[in-house]
Amino acid sequence: MARNLVDRDRLRAGVVECPLCGRQLAAPTDHLLTYGAVDRITVENADAIECPVCSGVTFIEDEDGTG
Repeated sequence: MARNLVDRDRLRAGVVECPLCGRQLAAPTDHLLTYGAVDRITVENADAIECPVCSGVTFIEDEDGTG
């Protein structure tokens, strides 16, 4: 079973593939999600990313394995 996670460093680099459908996201920072109130959503405070192709939601994982 594939892990439904995207590495935050890859997101910072703008190189993200959806683990659900396998498509590369052209502008991943346009599809960030947070679970809570923030003034502005950024790569640093995002919790997940939504794939514009399959509408799946993938969680963002930090290098140390936390989200």
